[in-house]
Amino acid sequence: MPTTLTSDRNVSLLRRWVLLSFVYFIIAGCMGAFLRLQLFHPVASINYKYFLHGHSHLAFLGWVFNALFVALLYAYLPTQVKRYQLLFSLLQVSVVGMLISFPLQGYATISITFSTLHIFLSYAFAYRFLRDVRREAFVQEKHTLSIAFVKWSLFFMVLSSVGPFALGAIMAKGLAGTSLYQLAIYFYLHFQYDGWFSFAVFGLFFWIFETHQIPISPKAGQYFLLSMAISCMPAYALSTLWTHPPVWVYVVAALSALVQLIALFFLIRLLYISRMDLKKLFEKRVFHLLLFAGMAFTIKTFLQLFASFPAIADMAFLIRNFTIGYLHLIFLGFITVFLIGWFAAQKFLQLNNTLAIWGIRLLLVGFTGSELYIFLQPLFFTSGWGAIPLYDPVLFIFSVLMPIGTILLIWQSYRNSTCYQTDTESVRHSVNNL
Repeated sequence: MPTTLTSDRNVSLLRRWVLLSFVYFIIAGCMGAFLRLQLFHPVASINYKYFLHGHSHLAFLGWVFNALFVALLYAYLPTQVKRYQLLFSLLQVSVVGMLISFPLQGYATISITFSTLHIFLSYAFAYRFLRDVRREAFVQEKHTLSIAFVKWSLFFMVLSSVGPFALGAIMAKGLAGTSLYQLAIYFYLHFQYDGWFSFAVFGLFFWIFETHQIPISPKAGQYFLLSMAISCMPAYALSTLWTHPPVWVYVVAALSALVQLIALFFLIRLLYISRMDLKKLFEKRVFHLLLFAGMAFTIKTFLQLFASFPAIADMAFLIRNFTIGYLHLIFLGFITVFLIGWFAAQKFLQLNNTLAIWGIRLLLVGFTGSELYIFLQPLFFTSGWGAIPLYDPVLFIFSVLMPIGTILLIWQSYRNSTCYQTDTESVRHSVNNL
Protein backbone atom coordinates (compact mmCIF):
# COMPACT_ATOMS: atom_id res chain seq x y z
CA MET A 1 0.00 0.00 0.00
CA PRO A 2 1.57 3.32 -1.06
CA THR A 3 1.75 6.22 1.34
CA THR A 4 -0.59 9.18 1.14
CA LEU A 5 2.32 11.32 -0.04
CA THR A 6 2.92 8.95 -2.94
CA SER A 7 -0.75 9.08 -3.85
CA ASP A 8 -0.72 12.87 -3.74
CA ARG A 9 2.31 12.96 -6.02
CA ASN A 10 0.60 10.58 -8.43
CA VAL A 11 -2.48 12.80 -8.49
CA SER A 12 -0.36 15.88 -9.10
CA LEU A 13 1.38 14.22 -12.03
CA LEU A 14 -1.83 12.94 -13.54
CA ARG A 15 -3.50 16.33 -13.26
CA ARG A 16 -0.60 18.07 -14.99
CA TRP A 17 -0.61 15.47 -17.74
CA VAL A 18 -4.36 15.82 -18.26
CA LEU A 19 -4.00 19.60 -18.43
CA LEU A 20 -1.18 19.29 -20.97
CA SER A 21 -3.38 16.98 -23.08
CA PHE A 22 -6.13 19.59 -23.12
CA VAL A 23 -3.60 22.31 -24.00
CA TYR A 24 -2.61 20.28 -27.05
CA PHE A 25 -6.29 19.87 -27.92
CA ILE A 26 -6.79 23.63 -27.71
CA ILE A 27 -3.76 24.30 -29.90
CA ALA A 28 -4.94 21.70 -32.42
CA GLY A 29 -8.38 23.35 -32.41
CA CYS A 30 -6.82 26.78 -33.01
CA MET A 31 -4.80 25.33 -35.88
CA GLY A 32 -7.98 23.82 -37.33
CA ALA A 33 -9.74 27.18 -37.12
CA PHE A 34 -6.73 28.84 -38.77
CA LEU A 35 -6.95 26.33 -41.61
CA ARG A 36 -10.61 27.28 -42.05
CA LEU A 37 -9.60 30.94 -42.15
CA GLN A 38 -7.11 30.15 -44.90
CA LEU A 39 -9.96 29.11 -47.20
CA PHE A 40 -11.40 32.62 -47.44
CA HIS A 41 -8.65 34.86 -46.05
CA PRO A 42 -5.36 33.12 -46.94
CA VAL A 43 -1.97 34.04 -45.56
CA ALA A 44 0.50 33.79 -48.43
CA SER A 45 3.46 32.58 -46.37
CA ILE A 46 1.55 29.59 -44.91
CA ASN A 47 1.67 26.17 -46.55
CA TYR A 48 -1.85 24.78 -46.00
CA LYS A 49 -0.82 21.14 -46.39
CA TYR A 50 2.09 21.46 -43.95
CA PHE A 51 -0.16 23.11 -41.37
CA LEU A 52 -2.77 20.39 -41.86
CA HIS A 53 -0.15 17.71 -41.07
CA GLY A 54 0.76 19.57 -37.86
CA HIS A 55 -2.92 19.91 -36.90
CA SER A 56 -3.70 16.22 -37.37
CA HIS A 57 -0.55 14.92 -35.64
CA LEU A 58 -1.10 17.19 -32.64
CA ALA A 59 -4.74 16.14 -32.36
CA PHE A 60 -3.89 12.44 -32.54
CA LEU A 61 -0.67 12.27 -30.55
CA GLY A 62 -0.84 15.37 -28.36
CA TRP A 63 -4.48 15.14 -27.33
CA VAL A 64 -5.92 11.62 -27.68
CA PHE A 65 -2.74 9.57 -27.15
CA ASN A 66 -1.79 11.55 -24.05
CA ALA A 67 -5.34 11.49 -22.69
CA LEU A 68 -5.56 7.72 -23.11
CA PHE A 69 -2.05 7.33 -21.63
CA VAL A 70 -3.21 9.14 -18.46
CA ALA A 71 -6.60 7.44 -18.30
CA LEU A 72 -5.14 3.94 -18.60
CA LEU A 73 -2.57 4.59 -15.87
CA TYR A 74 -5.23 6.08 -13.60
CA ALA A 75 -7.58 3.14 -14.17
CA TYR A 76 -5.19 0.20 -13.96
CA LEU A 77 -1.85 1.32 -12.49
CA PRO A 78 -2.62 4.20 -10.10
CA THR A 79 0.35 3.44 -7.83
CA GLN A 80 2.91 3.24 -10.65
CA VAL A 81 2.43 6.64 -12.27
CA LYS A 82 5.89 7.97 -11.42
CA ARG A 83 7.52 5.02 -13.16
CA TYR A 84 6.04 6.30 -16.43
CA GLN A 85 7.18 9.91 -15.95
CA LEU A 86 10.32 9.65 -18.12
CA LEU A 87 8.41 7.89 -20.90
CA PHE A 88 5.70 10.56 -20.83
CA SER A 89 8.33 13.33 -20.95
CA LEU A 90 10.03 11.75 -23.97
CA LEU A 91 6.68 11.46 -25.71
CA GLN A 92 6.18 15.21 -25.21
CA VAL A 93 9.56 15.93 -26.80
CA SER A 94 8.37 14.12 -29.93
CA VAL A 95 4.97 15.86 -29.88
CA VAL A 96 6.47 19.34 -29.55
CA GLY A 97 8.99 18.46 -32.25
CA MET A 98 6.15 17.54 -34.61
CA LEU A 99 4.17 20.64 -33.62
CA ILE A 100 7.09 22.84 -34.72
CA SER A 101 8.46 20.89 -37.69
CA PHE A 102 5.32 19.82 -39.56
CA PRO A 103 3.95 23.34 -40.18
CA LEU A 104 7.41 24.45 -41.35
CA GLN A 105 8.42 21.59 -43.63
CA GLY A 106 5.64 19.00 -43.87
CA TYR A 107 6.92 15.43 -44.20
CA ALA A 108 10.68 15.91 -44.13
CA THR A 109 13.71 14.69 -42.18
CA ILE A 110 13.03 16.45 -38.86
CA SER A 111 9.27 15.83 -38.70
CA ILE A 112 9.67 12.18 -39.76
CA THR A 113 12.35 11.72 -37.09
CA PHE A 114 10.05 13.01 -34.34
CA SER A 115 7.05 11.01 -35.58
CA THR A 116 9.17 7.85 -35.78
CA LEU A 117 10.44 8.51 -32.24
CA HIS A 118 6.84 8.72 -31.05
CA ILE A 119 6.02 5.39 -32.68
CA PHE A 120 8.87 3.60 -30.90
CA LEU A 121 7.97 5.26 -27.60
CA SER A 122 4.38 4.09 -28.07
CA TYR A 123 5.73 0.55 -28.49
CA ALA A 124 7.55 0.98 -25.18
CA PHE A 125 4.35 2.16 -23.51
CA ALA A 126 2.35 -0.79 -24.84
CA TYR A 127 4.99 -3.28 -23.66
CA ARG A 128 5.46 -1.76 -20.20
CA PHE A 129 1.76 -1.26 -19.59
CA LEU A 130 0.84 -4.83 -20.52
CA ARG A 131 3.75 -6.20 -18.48
CA ASP A 132 2.80 -4.18 -15.39
CA VAL A 133 -0.91 -4.96 -15.71
CA ARG A 134 -0.20 -8.70 -15.82
CA ARG A 135 1.42 -8.35 -12.39
CA GLU A 136 -1.65 -6.71 -10.85
CA ALA A 137 -3.91 -9.44 -9.53
CA PHE A 138 -6.88 -7.10 -8.99
CA VAL A 139 -6.86 -6.17 -12.68
CA GLN A 140 -6.98 -9.79 -13.80
CA GLU A 141 -9.73 -10.62 -11.31
CA LYS A 142 -11.91 -7.51 -11.39
CA HIS A 143 -11.40 -5.96 -14.83
CA THR A 144 -11.61 -8.93 -17.17
CA LEU A 145 -13.77 -7.37 -19.89
CA SER A 146 -12.31 -3.87 -19.83
CA ILE A 147 -8.67 -4.98 -19.90
CA ALA A 148 -9.48 -7.25 -22.85
CA PHE A 149 -10.62 -4.17 -24.77
CA VAL A 150 -7.47 -2.31 -23.73
CA LYS A 151 -5.23 -5.16 -24.91
CA TRP A 152 -6.92 -5.12 -28.30
CA SER A 153 -6.55 -1.33 -28.43
CA LEU A 154 -2.79 -1.53 -27.88
CA PHE A 155 -2.51 -4.24 -30.51
CA PHE A 156 -4.27 -2.02 -33.04
CA MET A 157 -2.12 0.94 -32.01
CA VAL A 158 1.01 -1.03 -32.88
CA LEU A 159 -0.58 -2.37 -36.07
CA SER A 160 -1.51 1.15 -37.23
CA SER A 161 2.19 2.09 -37.30
CA VAL A 162 2.61 -0.11 -40.39
CA GLY A 163 0.94 2.76 -42.28
CA PRO A 164 3.56 5.46 -41.51
CA PHE A 165 6.45 3.06 -42.14
CA ALA A 166 4.92 2.03 -45.47
CA LEU A 167 4.39 5.71 -46.23
CA GLY A 168 8.10 6.37 -45.82
CA ALA A 169 8.99 3.56 -48.23
CA ILE A 170 6.38 4.74 -50.74
CA MET A 171 7.68 8.31 -50.65
CA ALA A 172 11.27 7.08 -51.01
CA LYS A 173 10.25 5.36 -54.25
CA GLY A 174 8.72 8.59 -55.57
CA LEU A 175 5.14 7.34 -55.33
CA ALA A 176 3.75 10.16 -53.17
CA GLY A 177 0.22 11.06 -54.20
CA THR A 178 -0.50 7.66 -55.74
CA SER A 179 -3.25 5.23 -54.69
CA LEU A 180 -0.70 3.25 -52.69
CA TYR A 181 0.20 6.42 -50.79
CA GLN A 182 -3.45 7.06 -49.93
CA LEU A 183 -4.02 3.44 -48.88
CA ALA A 184 -1.12 3.67 -46.42
CA ILE A 185 -2.66 6.81 -44.89
CA TYR A 186 -6.07 5.14 -44.62
CA PHE A 187 -4.47 2.09 -43.02
CA TYR A 188 -3.07 4.28 -40.27
CA LEU A 189 -6.30 6.22 -39.84
CA HIS A 190 -8.49 3.11 -39.71
CA PHE A 191 -6.50 1.30 -37.04
CA GLN A 192 -6.10 4.50 -35.02
CA TYR A 193 -9.79 5.48 -35.13
CA ASP A 194 -11.57 2.11 -35.23
CA GLY A 195 -8.83 0.25 -33.38
CA TRP A 196 -6.65 2.03 -30.82
CA PHE A 197 -9.00 4.93 -29.99
CA SER A 198 -12.31 3.07 -30.03
CA PHE A 199 -11.20 -0.05 -28.16
CA ALA A 200 -9.43 2.02 -25.50
CA VAL A 201 -12.57 4.10 -25.03
CA PHE A 202 -14.73 1.02 -24.57
CA GLY A 203 -12.14 -0.41 -22.20
CA LEU A 204 -12.37 2.72 -20.05
CA PHE A 205 -16.16 2.62 -20.28
CA PHE A 206 -16.43 -0.96 -19.06
CA TRP A 207 -13.82 -0.19 -16.39
CA ILE A 208 -16.51 2.06 -14.88
CA PHE A 209 -18.95 -0.86 -14.80
CA GLU A 210 -16.41 -3.12 -13.13
CA THR A 211 -15.15 -0.50 -10.65
CA HIS A 212 -18.65 0.38 -9.46
CA GLN A 213 -19.90 -3.21 -9.70
CA ILE A 214 -22.68 -2.43 -12.15
CA PRO A 215 -24.09 -5.80 -13.25
CA ILE A 216 -23.93 -6.49 -16.98
CA SER A 217 -24.69 -9.52 -19.05
CA PRO A 218 -21.36 -11.39 -19.41
CA LYS A 219 -22.52 -12.87 -22.72
CA ALA A 220 -23.53 -9.49 -24.14
CA GLY A 221 -20.18 -8.00 -23.10
CA GLN A 222 -18.18 -10.86 -24.62
CA TYR A 223 -20.29 -10.87 -27.78
CA PHE A 224 -19.73 -7.12 -28.17
CA LEU A 225 -15.98 -7.51 -27.71
CA LEU A 226 -15.82 -10.48 -30.07
CA SER A 227 -17.87 -8.74 -32.77
CA MET A 228 -15.77 -5.58 -32.57
CA ALA A 229 -12.48 -7.49 -32.64
CA ILE A 230 -13.50 -9.78 -35.51
CA SER A 231 -14.74 -6.90 -37.67
CA CYS A 232 -11.96 -4.37 -37.10
CA MET A 233 -9.25 -5.82 -39.34
CA PRO A 234 -11.42 -6.68 -42.37
CA ALA A 235 -13.20 -3.32 -41.97
CA TYR A 236 -10.09 -1.74 -43.47
CA ALA A 237 -11.57 -2.93 -46.77
CA LEU A 238 -14.11 -0.10 -46.41
CA SER A 239 -11.25 2.36 -46.84
CA THR A 240 -10.12 0.74 -50.10
CA LEU A 241 -13.38 0.66 -52.08
CA TRP A 242 -12.57 3.92 -53.90
CA THR A 243 -9.85 1.98 -55.80
CA HIS A 244 -12.59 -0.25 -57.33
CA PRO A 245 -11.04 -3.50 -56.05
CA PRO A 246 -12.18 -7.06 -56.91
CA VAL A 247 -15.69 -8.13 -55.92
CA TRP A 248 -14.49 -10.14 -52.94
CA VAL A 249 -13.15 -6.96 -51.30
CA TYR A 250 -16.64 -5.41 -51.52
CA VAL A 251 -18.04 -8.56 -49.90
CA VAL A 252 -15.49 -8.38 -47.06
CA ALA A 253 -16.26 -4.69 -46.55
CA ALA A 254 -20.03 -5.29 -46.42
CA LEU A 255 -19.70 -8.23 -44.02
CA SER A 256 -17.40 -6.31 -41.67
CA ALA A 257 -19.82 -3.38 -41.62
CA LEU A 258 -22.67 -5.79 -40.89
CA VAL A 259 -20.76 -7.41 -38.01
CA GLN A 260 -20.10 -3.94 -36.56
CA LEU A 261 -23.83 -3.29 -36.71
CA ILE A 262 -24.39 -6.54 -34.81
CA ALA A 263 -21.81 -5.38 -32.25
CA LEU A 264 -23.79 -2.16 -31.83
CA PHE A 265 -26.90 -4.25 -31.14
CA PHE A 266 -25.10 -6.11 -28.32
CA LEU A 267 -23.88 -2.80 -26.88
CA ILE A 268 -27.34 -1.22 -26.93
CA ARG A 269 -28.86 -4.32 -25.33
CA LEU A 270 -26.22 -4.26 -22.60
CA LEU A 271 -26.67 -0.54 -21.92
CA TYR A 272 -30.46 -0.75 -21.93
CA ILE A 273 -30.38 -3.34 -19.15
CA SER A 274 -27.99 -1.18 -17.08
CA ARG A 275 -29.47 2.24 -17.93
CA MET A 276 -30.90 2.97 -14.46
CA ASP A 277 -27.62 2.06 -12.71
CA LEU A 278 -25.72 4.38 -15.04
CA LYS A 279 -28.14 7.26 -14.43
CA LYS A 280 -27.69 6.86 -10.69
CA LEU A 281 -23.91 6.63 -10.97
CA PHE A 282 -23.20 9.70 -13.09
CA GLU A 283 -24.17 13.27 -12.49
CA LYS A 284 -26.55 14.58 -15.13
CA ARG A 285 -24.03 16.43 -17.30
CA VAL A 286 -21.58 13.51 -17.35
CA PHE A 287 -24.37 11.14 -18.33
CA HIS A 288 -25.41 13.44 -21.19
CA LEU A 289 -21.83 13.67 -22.46
CA LEU A 290 -21.49 9.89 -22.51
CA LEU A 291 -24.88 9.62 -24.20
CA PHE A 292 -23.77 12.14 -26.84
CA ALA A 293 -20.63 10.09 -27.48
CA GLY A 294 -22.75 6.96 -27.78
CA MET A 295 -24.99 8.62 -30.36
CA ALA A 296 -21.92 9.65 -32.38
CA PHE A 297 -20.66 6.05 -32.30
CA THR A 298 -24.08 4.82 -33.46
CA ILE A 299 -24.14 7.25 -36.40
CA LYS A 300 -20.58 6.26 -37.29
CA THR A 301 -21.58 2.56 -37.38
CA PHE A 302 -24.48 3.20 -39.76
CA LEU A 303 -22.32 5.43 -41.98
CA GLN A 304 -19.84 2.58 -42.32
CA LEU A 305 -22.65 0.28 -43.40
CA PHE A 306 -23.80 2.78 -46.03
CA ALA A 307 -20.20 3.22 -47.22
CA SER A 308 -20.03 -0.48 -48.11
CA PHE A 309 -22.22 0.26 -51.14
CA PRO A 310 -19.99 1.00 -54.19
CA ALA A 311 -21.74 4.21 -55.28
CA ILE A 312 -21.64 5.70 -51.79
CA ALA A 313 -18.01 4.59 -51.32
CA ASP A 314 -17.04 6.45 -54.51
CA MET A 315 -18.95 9.55 -53.41
CA ALA A 316 -17.39 9.49 -49.94
CA PHE A 317 -13.90 9.47 -51.44
CA LEU A 318 -14.50 11.98 -54.23
CA ILE A 319 -16.29 14.52 -52.00
CA ARG A 320 -13.72 15.56 -49.40
CA ASN A 321 -16.38 17.02 -47.09
CA PHE A 322 -17.80 13.57 -46.39
CA THR A 323 -14.38 12.20 -45.41
CA ILE A 324 -13.62 15.19 -43.16
CA GLY A 325 -17.07 15.09 -41.58
CA TYR A 326 -16.81 11.36 -40.91
CA LEU A 327 -13.36 11.63 -39.30
CA HIS A 328 -14.46 14.58 -37.15
CA LEU A 329 -17.57 12.66 -36.11
CA ILE A 330 -15.43 9.90 -34.63
CA PHE A 331 -12.59 12.05 -33.32
CA LEU A 332 -14.64 14.87 -31.79
CA GLY A 333 -18.17 13.53 -31.37
CA PHE A 334 -17.25 10.07 -30.07
CA ILE A 335 -13.67 9.97 -28.75
CA THR A 336 -13.22 13.53 -27.45
CA VAL A 337 -16.67 13.91 -25.91
CA PHE A 338 -16.31 10.52 -24.19
CA LEU A 339 -12.90 11.45 -22.76
CA ILE A 340 -14.24 14.74 -21.42
CA GLY A 341 -17.12 12.88 -19.78
CA TRP A 342 -14.79 10.20 -18.41
CA PHE A 343 -12.34 12.70 -16.91
CA ALA A 344 -15.27 14.60 -15.41
CA ALA A 345 -16.60 11.37 -13.89
CA GLN A 346 -13.19 10.80 -12.26
CA LYS A 347 -13.22 14.42 -10.95
CA PHE A 348 -10.38 15.71 -13.09
CA LEU A 349 -12.86 18.24 -14.47
CA GLN A 350 -15.62 20.17 -12.72
CA LEU A 351 -18.90 20.52 -14.58
CA ASN A 352 -20.85 22.22 -11.80
CA ASN A 353 -19.87 25.82 -12.54
CA THR A 354 -21.05 28.37 -15.09
CA LEU A 355 -17.80 28.55 -17.06
CA ALA A 356 -17.62 24.79 -17.51
CA ILE A 357 -21.28 24.56 -18.54
CA TRP A 358 -20.81 27.27 -21.15
CA GLY A 359 -17.58 25.61 -22.23
CA ILE A 360 -19.40 22.33 -22.92
CA ARG A 361 -22.16 24.17 -24.76
CA LEU A 362 -19.74 26.05 -27.00
CA LEU A 363 -17.75 22.90 -27.72
CA LEU A 364 -20.83 20.88 -28.66
CA VAL A 365 -22.41 23.72 -30.66
CA GLY A 366 -19.13 24.21 -32.52
CA PHE A 367 -18.85 20.50 -33.29
CA THR A 368 -22.52 20.01 -34.24
CA GLY A 369 -22.67 23.18 -36.33
CA SER A 370 -19.49 22.35 -38.22
CA GLU A 371 -20.67 18.79 -38.89
CA LEU A 372 -23.98 20.03 -40.29
CA TYR A 373 -22.26 22.54 -42.54
CA ILE A 374 -19.64 20.05 -43.72
CA PHE A 375 -22.24 17.44 -44.66
CA LEU A 376 -24.84 19.88 -46.04
CA GLN A 377 -22.49 21.70 -48.44
CA PRO A 378 -22.10 18.80 -50.95
CA LEU A 379 -25.80 17.98 -50.61
CA PHE A 380 -26.62 21.55 -51.62
CA PHE A 381 -24.42 21.22 -54.69
CA THR A 382 -25.86 17.86 -55.76
CA SER A 383 -29.39 19.22 -55.30
CA GLY A 384 -28.64 22.15 -57.59
CA TRP A 385 -28.94 24.77 -54.85
CA GLY A 386 -25.33 25.92 -55.12
CA ALA A 387 -23.04 26.85 -52.25
CA ILE A 388 -24.35 27.57 -48.75
CA PRO A 389 -24.14 31.35 -48.20
CA LEU A 390 -21.06 32.38 -46.18
CA TYR A 391 -20.05 28.74 -45.90
CA ASP A 392 -16.37 29.26 -45.07
CA PRO A 393 -16.79 32.19 -42.62
CA VAL A 394 -19.56 30.41 -40.70
CA LEU A 395 -17.56 27.19 -40.58
CA PHE A 396 -14.63 29.22 -39.25
CA ILE A 397 -16.83 30.61 -36.46
CA PHE A 398 -17.98 27.10 -35.50
CA SER A 399 -14.33 25.97 -35.49
CA VAL A 400 -13.34 28.83 -33.17
CA LEU A 401 -16.08 27.92 -30.69
CA MET A 402 -14.45 24.55 -29.94
CA PRO A 403 -11.09 25.74 -28.52
CA ILE A 404 -12.85 28.60 -26.72
CA GLY A 405 -15.28 26.13 -25.17
CA THR A 406 -12.42 23.85 -24.11
CA ILE A 407 -10.61 26.75 -22.42
CA LEU A 408 -13.73 27.61 -20.43
CA LEU A 409 -14.25 23.93 -19.62
CA ILE A 410 -10.85 23.40 -18.02
CA TRP A 411 -10.36 26.88 -16.54
CA GLN A 412 -12.28 26.36 -13.31
CA SER A 413 -10.91 22.87 -12.77
CA TYR A 414 -7.32 24.05 -12.86
CA ARG A 415 -7.53 27.49 -11.26
CA ASN A 416 -7.96 26.38 -7.65
CA SER A 417 -7.27 23.39 -5.42
CA THR A 418 -10.85 22.21 -4.92
CA CYS A 419 -10.76 19.71 -7.74
CA TYR A 420 -7.29 18.58 -6.68
CA GLN A 421 -8.54 17.51 -3.27
CA THR A 422 -11.38 15.56 -4.85
CA ASP A 423 -8.97 13.87 -7.26
CA THR A 424 -6.72 12.82 -4.39
CA GLU A 425 -9.59 11.06 -2.69
CA SER A 426 -10.60 9.42 -5.97
CA VAL A 427 -7.11 8.05 -6.64
CA ARG A 428 -6.84 6.82 -3.05
CA HIS A 429 -10.07 4.94 -3.64
CA SER A 430 -8.48 3.30 -6.70
CA VAL A 431 -5.38 2.41 -4.69
CA ASN A 432 -7.54 0.80 -1.98
CA ASN A 433 -8.85 -1.62 -4.58
CA LEU A 434 -5.37 -3.14 -4.97
